Amino acid sequence: MAHSFLYELKRRSVKYVLTDGVSWYPDAARWARLEHKVVHGGVRNYVERFICAVKDRLRGFDAYFPSPRRLLRSVLTLLYAWACFYNYAREHMSFGEPPRPMPGRTELERLKAVIQGGG
Repeated sequence: MAHSFLYELKRRSVKYVLTDGVSWYPDAARWARLEHKVVHGGVRNYVERFICAVKDRLRGFDAYFPSPRRLLRSVLTLLYAWACFYNYAREHMSFGEPPRPMPGRTELERLKAVIQGGG
């Protein structure tokens, strides 16, 4: 499976790939004739944590609000709402505040400010 994916990337003119330390990536990259580098920690951890958070929210949303007829529209609405909360209202552990803070002492006050057109 990894080889097929990396081979498809090669077909789309990708020259090199960055992966985590999983054992099958070096062989798959070599078979696909892609330059390969293993990356640990740093920015990769932040991106991976963000992607996991998005997937968790989508799973929870789908469990409570299944919408097979308008799935894409409802997922996009959820993603936009969550991104708004994540960037403007939620206090991040690393920053001690949102990346783009809105006025308000609490997450709820900041989220209300965004909803009312402050963002």
